[in-house]
Amino acid sequence: MILKPIDITTYSQKAEQHIGVFGSLKWLSIYGDALSAVGIFKDDTQLIGGFYFCKTKKFGLPFLKLPPYTPHCGLFFKTEGKNKSSLSNFSKDVMNEIVKYLDAQKSMLTVLAFPHTIVDLQPFVWQKYKVVPNYTYQIQLQTTFETITSHFDSKNRNVINKALKEGVQVNENELDNSQLFDFFMQSLSTTNANIYENELKQIFFTFADTTNSFSLSAKKDGILLGVVFCIFDQNVCYYLLGGVNKKAGTPGVNNLLVQKSIEKAQSLNCQIFDFEGSMLKGVEKFFRSFGPDLIPYFTVNRGTLPLEILLKFKKRELF
Repeated sequence: MILKPIDITTYSQKAEQHIGVFGSLKWLSIYGDALSAVGIFKDDTQLIGGFYFCKTKKFGLPFLKLPPYTPHCGLFFKTEGKNKSSLSNFSKDVMNEIVKYLDAQKSMLTVLAFPHTIVDLQPFVWQKYKVVPNYTYQIQLQTTFETITSHFDSKNRNVINKALKEGVQVNENELDNSQLFDFFMQSLSTTNANIYENELKQIFFTFADTTNSFSLSAKKDGILLGVVFCIFDQNVCYYLLGGVNKKAGTPGVNNLLVQKSIEKAQSLNCQIFDFEGSMLKGVEKFFRSFGPDLIPYFTVNRGTLPLEILLKFKKRELF
Protein backbone atom coordinates (compact mmCIF):
# COMPACT_ATOMS: atom_id res chain seq x y z
CA MET A 1 0.00 0.00 0.00
CA ILE A 2 1.29 3.45 -0.97
CA LEU A 3 0.14 6.88 0.17
CA LYS A 4 1.20 9.89 -1.85
CA PRO A 5 -0.06 13.37 -2.81
CA ILE A 6 -2.51 13.63 -5.71
CA ASP A 7 -4.28 16.56 -7.32
CA ILE A 8 -7.84 17.33 -6.24
CA THR A 9 -9.24 16.44 -9.67
CA THR A 10 -7.91 12.90 -9.40
CA TYR A 11 -9.16 12.64 -5.83
CA SER A 12 -12.61 13.96 -6.71
CA GLN A 13 -13.09 11.61 -9.66
CA LYS A 14 -12.93 8.68 -7.23
CA ALA A 15 -14.23 10.30 -4.05
CA GLU A 16 -17.47 12.04 -5.03
CA GLN A 17 -19.44 8.81 -5.39
CA HIS A 18 -18.43 7.88 -1.83
CA ILE A 19 -18.25 11.26 -0.07
CA GLY A 20 -20.86 13.24 -1.99
CA VAL A 21 -20.73 17.03 -2.18
CA PHE A 22 -17.70 17.29 0.14
CA GLY A 23 -15.78 15.17 -2.36
CA SER A 24 -16.87 17.19 -5.39
CA LEU A 25 -14.34 19.17 -7.39
CA LYS A 26 -16.45 22.30 -7.17
CA TRP A 27 -16.47 22.22 -3.38
CA LEU A 28 -12.79 21.34 -3.00
CA SER A 29 -11.80 24.12 -5.42
CA ILE A 30 -12.95 26.61 -2.78
CA TYR A 31 -9.66 26.07 -0.94
CA GLY A 32 -7.20 26.46 -3.79
CA ASP A 33 -3.59 25.58 -2.98
CA ALA A 34 -4.32 25.39 0.77
CA LEU A 35 -5.88 21.95 0.30
CA SER A 36 -3.70 18.83 0.14
CA ALA A 37 -5.19 15.62 -1.26
CA VAL A 38 -3.63 12.23 -0.53
CA GLY A 39 -4.20 9.13 -2.61
CA ILE A 40 -4.26 5.62 -1.16
CA PHE A 41 -2.84 3.23 -3.76
CA LYS A 42 -2.90 -0.55 -3.78
CA ASP A 43 0.24 -0.40 -5.92
CA ASP A 44 2.00 2.28 -7.98
CA THR A 45 -1.04 2.95 -10.17
CA GLN A 46 -4.25 1.56 -8.61
CA LEU A 47 -6.00 4.29 -6.60
CA ILE A 48 -8.32 2.75 -4.01
CA GLY A 49 -8.96 5.67 -1.66
CA GLY A 50 -7.95 9.06 -0.39
CA PHE A 51 -8.44 11.93 2.02
CA TYR A 52 -7.55 15.62 2.36
CA PHE A 53 -6.50 18.30 4.82
CA CYS A 54 -5.26 21.86 4.98
CA LYS A 55 -1.74 22.82 6.03
CA THR A 56 -1.48 26.26 7.58
CA LYS A 57 0.92 28.22 9.74
CA LYS A 58 0.27 30.11 12.95
CA PHE A 59 3.05 32.07 14.61
CA GLY A 60 5.33 30.50 12.01
CA LEU A 61 4.44 26.95 13.17
CA PRO A 62 2.96 24.28 10.84
CA PHE A 63 -0.61 23.19 11.65
CA LEU A 64 -2.67 20.48 9.96
CA LYS A 65 -6.45 20.80 10.08
CA LEU A 66 -9.78 20.40 8.32
CA PRO A 67 -10.75 22.85 5.60
CA PRO A 68 -13.16 25.46 7.04
CA TYR A 69 -16.88 24.67 6.66
CA THR A 70 -16.07 21.04 5.80
CA PRO A 71 -17.16 18.45 8.41
CA HIS A 72 -14.53 15.75 7.80
CA CYS A 73 -11.36 14.84 5.93
CA GLY A 74 -13.13 13.04 3.07
CA LEU A 75 -11.59 9.65 3.79
CA PHE A 76 -12.82 6.80 1.61
CA PHE A 77 -11.25 3.55 0.54
CA LYS A 78 -12.31 0.43 -1.25
CA THR A 79 -12.01 -2.48 1.15
CA GLU A 80 -10.75 -5.81 -0.06
CA GLY A 81 -11.41 -9.14 1.58
CA LYS A 82 -13.63 -12.19 1.54
CA ASN A 83 -14.52 -12.44 5.22
CA LYS A 84 -14.77 -10.23 8.30
CA SER A 85 -11.24 -10.93 9.41
CA SER A 86 -9.63 -9.96 6.11
CA LEU A 87 -11.85 -6.87 5.80
CA SER A 88 -10.91 -5.79 9.30
CA ASN A 89 -7.21 -6.42 8.65
CA PHE A 90 -7.31 -4.38 5.45
CA SER A 91 -9.10 -1.47 7.16
CA LYS A 92 -6.54 -1.56 9.98
CA ASP A 93 -3.68 -1.50 7.46
CA VAL A 94 -5.17 1.56 5.75
CA MET A 95 -5.55 3.45 9.03
CA ASN A 96 -2.03 2.52 10.11
CA GLU A 97 -0.67 3.96 6.85
CA ILE A 98 -2.69 7.15 7.32
CA VAL A 99 -1.21 7.60 10.80
CA LYS A 100 2.30 7.16 9.40
CA TYR A 101 1.60 9.67 6.63
CA LEU A 102 0.25 12.29 9.04
CA ASP A 103 3.20 11.76 11.40
CA ALA A 104 5.56 12.41 8.50
CA GLN A 105 4.02 15.88 8.01
CA LYS A 106 5.80 17.05 11.20
CA SER A 107 2.89 19.27 12.19
CA MET A 108 2.98 21.08 15.53
CA LEU A 109 -0.77 20.50 15.83
CA THR A 110 -3.01 18.05 13.98
CA VAL A 111 -6.81 18.18 14.21
CA LEU A 112 -8.82 16.03 11.80
CA ALA A 113 -12.37 14.70 11.79
CA PHE A 114 -13.41 11.54 9.95
CA PRO A 115 -16.69 10.62 8.24
CA HIS A 116 -19.12 8.91 10.61
CA THR A 117 -18.69 5.69 8.63
CA ILE A 118 -15.04 5.44 9.81
CA VAL A 119 -15.09 3.87 13.27
CA ASP A 120 -11.71 2.13 13.59
CA LEU A 121 -9.41 4.79 15.02
CA GLN A 122 -7.31 2.41 17.13
CA PRO A 123 -4.08 3.10 15.19
CA PHE A 124 -4.39 6.75 16.22
CA VAL A 125 -4.84 5.80 19.87
CA TRP A 126 -1.75 3.60 19.68
CA GLN A 127 0.24 6.50 18.24
CA LYS A 128 -0.79 8.77 21.15
CA TYR A 129 -3.41 10.85 19.36
CA LYS A 130 -6.49 11.91 21.33
CA VAL A 131 -9.51 10.28 19.71
CA VAL A 132 -12.55 12.35 20.65
CA PRO A 133 -16.20 11.51 19.89
CA ASN A 134 -18.22 14.26 18.25
CA TYR A 135 -21.86 14.27 17.21
CA THR A 136 -24.17 15.44 14.51
CA TYR A 137 -27.92 14.96 14.07
CA GLN A 138 -29.63 13.44 11.04
CA ILE A 139 -33.23 13.10 9.93
CA GLN A 140 -34.21 10.24 7.65
CA LEU A 141 -36.34 11.63 4.85
CA GLN A 142 -37.77 8.40 3.40
CA THR A 143 -41.16 8.93 5.01
CA THR A 144 -43.97 11.46 4.88
CA PHE A 145 -43.33 15.04 5.94
CA GLU A 146 -46.17 14.68 8.45
CA THR A 147 -44.35 11.77 10.09
CA ILE A 148 -41.15 13.82 10.29
CA THR A 149 -42.87 16.79 11.94
CA SER A 150 -44.71 14.49 14.35
CA HIS A 151 -41.32 13.84 15.99
CA PHE A 152 -40.75 17.56 16.63
CA ASP A 153 -40.83 18.78 20.21
CA SER A 154 -44.28 20.27 20.89
CA LYS A 155 -42.71 23.61 21.86
CA ASN A 156 -40.95 23.63 18.52
CA ARG A 157 -44.19 23.10 16.62
CA ASN A 158 -45.88 25.82 18.69
CA VAL A 159 -43.31 28.54 17.90
CA ILE A 160 -43.37 27.57 14.21
CA ASN A 161 -47.16 27.91 14.11
CA LYS A 162 -46.94 31.21 15.97
CA ALA A 163 -44.42 32.60 13.47
CA LEU A 164 -46.70 31.61 10.59
CA LYS A 165 -49.75 33.20 12.25
CA GLU A 166 -47.80 36.41 12.78
CA GLY A 167 -47.19 36.64 9.04
CA VAL A 168 -43.58 35.41 8.71
CA GLN A 169 -43.01 34.39 5.10
CA VAL A 170 -40.25 32.12 3.80
CA ASN A 171 -38.90 32.48 0.27
CA GLU A 172 -36.43 30.31 -1.61
CA ASN A 173 -33.26 31.74 -3.22
CA GLU A 174 -34.56 35.29 -2.84
CA LEU A 175 -31.18 36.72 -1.81
CA ASP A 176 -28.31 36.97 -4.28
CA ASN A 177 -24.76 35.84 -3.51
CA SER A 178 -23.65 39.26 -2.26
CA GLN A 179 -26.62 39.53 0.09
CA LEU A 180 -26.01 36.03 1.46
CA PHE A 181 -22.33 36.74 2.04
CA ASP A 182 -23.05 40.05 3.78
CA PHE A 183 -25.77 38.51 5.94
CA PHE A 184 -23.65 35.62 7.19
CA MET A 185 -20.58 37.77 7.75
CA GLN A 186 -22.71 39.97 9.99
CA SER A 187 -24.53 37.06 11.64
CA LEU A 188 -21.35 35.10 12.40
CA SER A 189 -19.71 38.20 13.85
CA THR A 190 -22.29 38.21 16.66
CA THR A 191 -21.35 34.68 17.75
CA ASN A 192 -18.19 33.00 19.01
CA ALA A 193 -17.78 31.15 15.72
CA ASN A 194 -14.60 31.48 13.69
CA ILE A 195 -15.13 33.46 10.49
CA TYR A 196 -13.18 32.39 7.41
CA GLU A 197 -14.00 35.30 5.13
CA ASN A 198 -12.21 34.12 2.00
CA GLU A 199 -13.68 30.59 2.13
CA LEU A 200 -17.14 31.99 2.88
CA LYS A 201 -16.86 34.26 -0.14
CA GLN A 202 -15.78 31.32 -2.31
CA ILE A 203 -18.78 29.27 -1.16
CA PHE A 204 -21.24 31.92 -2.31
CA PHE A 205 -19.48 33.29 -5.39
CA THR A 206 -17.73 30.18 -6.78
CA PHE A 207 -19.48 27.09 -5.46
CA ALA A 208 -23.16 27.83 -4.93
CA ASP A 209 -25.72 27.26 -7.69
CA THR A 210 -29.15 25.66 -7.91
CA THR A 211 -27.66 22.20 -8.56
CA ASN A 212 -25.87 22.01 -5.20
CA SER A 213 -27.39 24.49 -2.75
CA PHE A 214 -30.35 26.62 -1.75
CA SER A 215 -31.10 29.45 0.64
CA LEU A 216 -34.30 30.20 2.49
CA SER A 217 -34.99 33.66 3.85
CA ALA A 218 -37.69 34.70 6.31
CA LYS A 219 -39.31 38.13 6.16
CA LYS A 220 -42.10 40.03 7.86
CA ASP A 221 -43.32 43.43 6.68
CA GLY A 222 -40.32 43.60 4.34
CA ILE A 223 -37.80 43.10 7.16
CA LEU A 224 -35.28 40.27 6.80
CA LEU A 225 -35.58 38.07 9.90
CA GLY A 226 -33.32 35.13 9.17
CA VAL A 227 -31.58 33.00 6.55
CA VAL A 228 -30.61 29.34 6.19
CA PHE A 229 -28.14 28.11 3.58
CA CYS A 230 -27.95 24.38 2.75
CA ILE A 231 -25.82 22.35 0.34
CA PHE A 232 -26.80 18.96 -1.04
CA ASP A 233 -25.90 16.00 -3.20
CA GLN A 234 -27.95 13.03 -4.39
CA ASN A 235 -28.22 11.57 -0.89
CA VAL A 236 -27.71 14.18 1.82
CA CYS A 237 -28.77 17.77 2.44
CA TYR A 238 -26.50 19.63 4.90
CA TYR A 239 -27.57 22.57 7.05
CA LEU A 240 -24.39 24.58 6.49
CA LEU A 241 -25.22 28.07 7.78
CA GLY A 242 -28.09 29.68 9.63
CA GLY A 243 -28.65 33.01 11.31
CA VAL A 244 -31.36 35.35 12.52
CA ASN A 245 -31.82 39.10 12.82
CA LYS A 246 -31.66 39.40 16.61
CA LYS A 247 -32.74 43.03 16.49
CA ALA A 248 -36.10 42.04 14.99
CA GLY A 249 -36.87 39.85 18.02
CA THR A 250 -39.37 37.63 16.19
CA PRO A 251 -39.61 34.19 17.86
CA GLY A 252 -39.73 30.96 15.89
CA VAL A 253 -37.97 32.27 12.78
CA ASN A 254 -35.04 29.84 12.88
CA ASN A 255 -37.38 26.98 13.77
CA LEU A 256 -39.54 27.76 10.75
CA LEU A 257 -36.52 28.05 8.45
CA VAL A 258 -35.22 24.65 9.55
CA GLN A 259 -38.63 23.05 9.00
CA LYS A 260 -38.80 24.55 5.51
CA SER A 261 -35.23 23.35 4.82
CA ILE A 262 -36.17 19.79 5.75
CA GLU A 263 -39.21 20.04 3.49
CA LYS A 264 -37.08 21.37 0.64
CA ALA A 265 -34.51 18.58 1.11
CA GLN A 266 -37.26 16.01 0.88
CA SER A 267 -38.56 17.59 -2.34
CA LEU A 268 -35.03 17.22 -3.79
CA ASN A 269 -35.26 13.45 -3.11
CA CYS A 270 -32.43 13.58 -0.58
CA GLN A 271 -32.39 10.59 1.77
CA ILE A 272 -30.97 12.40 4.81
CA PHE A 273 -31.05 15.88 6.32
CA ASP A 274 -27.82 16.43 8.25
CA PHE A 275 -27.47 19.25 10.79
CA GLU A 276 -23.71 19.14 10.09
CA GLY A 277 -22.30 19.06 13.60
CA SER A 278 -24.04 19.61 16.92
CA MET A 279 -21.42 20.09 19.62
CA LEU A 280 -22.37 23.48 21.10
CA LYS A 281 -24.77 22.93 23.98
CA GLY A 282 -27.32 25.55 22.98
CA VAL A 283 -27.20 24.61 19.31
CA GLU A 284 -27.51 20.91 20.13
CA LYS A 285 -30.66 21.53 22.14
CA PHE A 286 -32.21 23.45 19.26
CA PHE A 287 -31.38 20.74 16.69
CA ARG A 288 -32.59 18.03 19.06
CA SER A 289 -36.04 19.65 19.11
CA PHE A 290 -36.58 18.41 15.55
CA GLY A 291 -36.47 14.76 16.62
CA PRO A 292 -33.38 13.65 14.65
CA ASP A 293 -31.07 10.67 15.20
CA LEU A 294 -27.81 11.28 17.08
CA ILE A 295 -24.86 10.25 14.89
CA PRO A 296 -21.33 9.96 16.36
CA TYR A 297 -18.14 10.62 14.45
CA PHE A 298 -14.53 10.91 15.58
CA THR A 299 -11.88 13.62 15.66
CA VAL A 300 -8.19 12.93 16.18
CA ASN A 301 -6.04 15.58 17.87
CA ARG A 302 -2.35 15.71 18.64
CA GLY A 303 0.17 18.45 19.28
CA THR A 304 3.73 18.66 20.40
CA LEU A 305 3.99 18.23 24.17
CA PRO A 306 4.51 21.93 25.09
CA LEU A 307 1.63 22.96 22.84
CA GLU A 308 -0.68 20.27 24.22
CA ILE A 309 0.05 21.41 27.77
CA LEU A 310 -0.99 24.95 26.80
CA LEU A 311 -4.08 23.72 24.99
CA LYS A 312 -5.23 21.74 28.02
CA PHE A 313 -6.06 25.06 29.69
CA LYS A 314 -8.24 26.24 26.79
CA LYS A 315 -9.48 23.01 25.18
CA ARG A 316 -9.40 20.44 27.95
CA GLU A 317 -12.22 18.47 26.32
CA LEU A 318 -10.01 17.94 23.24
CA PHE A 319 -6.54 17.59 24.77
